[in-house]
Amino acid sequence: MTEAESRLCDWQYGRSGSFFEALFELMGRADGVNLARLAAGFPEEAEAFRRYRTEEEYWPALRKEYSA
Repeated sequence: MTEAESRLCDWQYGRSGSFFEALFELMGRADGVNLARLAAGFPEEAEAFRRYRTEEEYWPALRKEYSA
């Protein structure tokens, strides 16, 4: 699990700090142009978020690894 994936899990479980909570919330609201801008500054977090939103098996597998 990458650090970005761990942050994504923290966010999903309400355990993230205010910065990463705001970042993932913003990614969820951003349009394509602004999401690309966020990805330029936070590429690993953006990739984890993209996979969370688009890959059906990603979140269950990640959640299992995070809980272990």
